[in-house]
Amino acid sequence: MENASVAFINAKNLAFKHVCFDIAICGFMGWDDCFDFNLNQFIEPDTKIKEIWRTLNDGGQFICCSWEMQEDVQWLEDAVIRHHPAILEDSEYLKHRPIGMAYEKADGYKLILRSGGFREIETIKEEMTFVSTDKEEWWRQMQHLGWADIFEKVKPDRLQSIKKAIFEELQPYQHADGLHFNKRVFFIRGVK
Repeated sequence: MENASVAFINAKNLAFKHVCFDIAICGFMGWDDCFDFNLNQFIEPDTKIKEIWRTLNDGGQFICCSWEMQEDVQWLEDAVIRHHPAILEDSEYLKHRPIGMAYEKADGYKLILRSGGFREIETIKEEMTFVSTDKEEWWRQMQHLGWADIFEKVKPDRLQSIKKAIFEELQPYQHADGLHFNKRVFFIRGVK
């Protein structure tokens, strides 16, 4: 790997020549811009899967992963709505809910890969318990997942009140080594 490099490229227009890879791997790329995972149908033309297909050699594999469930992210959203229902009137929040929410589903990805011509599609799911050392560390993690922009709109006194109430409700997740929340990811693989 002496000539290895990293490139940040938009998946809708990969800057690689045709049929040049044996494996394409991506994590948490997101197809919700063109695929409705509730209706299991395309809402816009999908250029990403076509580009991935184009760059793979015959017999090449595409492997992708996405969150199926993030207990902590969902729990926080439910708690924020309980303590700050006005958030449901924020059109920006409703349009761009915090990243990490598990909206994508493995069945949708199977349809996406099939539509792109992939075969031998397999799905694997894994679940783990994630531990945050304390409530403050967990709060910072949630900020990085998209809540920081949302909380900036809340008056500081109100935000402190919401945070205090949320911290009190976190008690069932508190263990000797920190806060425990489960997360599940799925991996999907297809062959060209």
